[in-house]
Amino acid sequence: MFSSRAPEAAATARPRRTLSIALRMTAWYALSAFALIFVATGLLYWVLVDSMYHEDLRDLADNLTNARLLLSASPSGQFARPLQPRPSWAPSHQPEIYLRVLDSAARTLTETPGLSAQLPPPSAAELAAIQSPQGVSREMSSRSGGPFLTLIVPIAGPRPGEPPQYMEVAMDRAHDEYLLAHYRERLYLVLGVSLVLCSAVGYLIARGGMRPIESISRTTARIRATTLHERIAAEGLPAELRGLAETFNGMLDRLEQSFRHVSQFSDDVAHELRTPINNLRGEIEVALSKARSEDDYRDILGSCLEECARISRVIATLLFLARSDTAADALRRENIDVGEELANVESFYEPAAAEAGVALRIAGAKGVRAELDRTLFQQAIGNLVSNAIAHTPKGGSVELAAAEAAGRLTVTVSDTGCGIAAEHLPRVFERFYRVDRARAGSEQNAGLGLAVVKSIVNRHGGQIEIDSAVGRGTTVKLVLSVSA
Repeated sequence: MFSSRAPEAAATARPRRTLSIALRMTAWYALSAFALIFVATGLLYWVLVDSMYHEDLRDLADNLTNARLLLSASPSGQFARPLQPRPSWAPSHQPEIYLRVLDSAARTLTETPGLSAQLPPPSAAELAAIQSPQGVSREMSSRSGGPFLTLIVPIAGPRPGEPPQYMEVAMDRAHDEYLLAHYRERLYLVLGVSLVLCSAVGYLIARGGMRPIESISRTTARIRATTLHERIAAEGLPAELRGLAETFNGMLDRLEQSFRHVSQFSDDVAHELRTPINNLRGEIEVALSKARSEDDYRDILGSCLEECARISRVIATLLFLARSDTAADALRRENIDVGEELANVESFYEPAAAEAGVALRIAGAKGVRAELDRTLFQQAIGNLVSNAIAHTPKGGSVELAAAEAAGRLTVTVSDTGCGIAAEHLPRVFERFYRVDRARAGSEQNAGLGLAVVKSIVNRHGGQIEIDSAVGRGTTVKLVLSVSA
């Protein structure tokens, strides 16, 4: 049984081949430039043809005027001498002029020898149709197929009262056609060379224009996880590509920073989990080294349970931060009484504060309400309170306060603890960052509490501020929007 998907898979497997940008630019440049040259040469050719036609027409008019002067100067109204053909010594490029005089009945009175063999006389109807004193011009073909231009004008009869006569002057335009044919041959040659040159120049221009893009491609092709420090040189690039290069460099900056944070985060996670795992392993090895009493086993199992709980807390916190980074889960906002929530946090941490000898109190938060995620808000305030109690010596105090102004909620957690040095303040909200490295093994200090607080505040579209000095305590402010 044959599958019908095989041809479809084969069709989709073959990528569609497209022309490169350089070839497209070359084609468009060559076609557009050649089109302009073609139009220009065509216009020049038309101007030349029109100029030659009107020049020939002026020559006919001049010859006709001279013939009329000679005819009017004759007493008999006839040419003094019979019309003669062009002499043999005349230049070959000079066109031959023919003259013919006709009466109103289209009978030929006199003409240049050989004219009748070339052009038949016009009919009486054609002569009668001529009304303009400037006459009528016509382009005709001779009996042998040669091109002729004729001009027929009415003239007065030889004597008063006699019917008008007509004078026809004709020019052989064979030499003009010969010149135009040679001119066309040169035009074809020029157009052919122009097409080749336009294609070559277009390709060079396209390659030159694509060279910065190729440089960008080579630079990006070298970028790996170990070479994220490389950047695209934006100097000298065109304005359009300079913006692209700067945007790409900004993206690389963010990637490098994120990669550095991920690497540091991975190292911190490994370091943080290694301690409780080593403790578990050591305690289990001790338990298995020899037989022990039931109380000893119970103590060892209790210690192992504490380490497992610590690992579980770290993993749960990391999962929360990962979900916060992706922002996949929408906040479950509700209108809450901020003062009541602070009171709940106070009651929850009151036993821990009393055990540490620290006074925990609420300064003021009555009547303050806001659209917040209740669970995340309690977690953020609880982390701050827990951190403040842990770093406040016996006899100190931790104070909670909340105020609302201009649509913004400000929640403050202040303590009179040991404080934080100024050089540590920019990094206290980083994950696994600990000011006191001596407390790194404590289960109360995994370096994630403040990172969780910052993540919750960011998800609420707020901001967090910290002010601290060694020996004076620490004040953390959460500034959140009152409404969603």
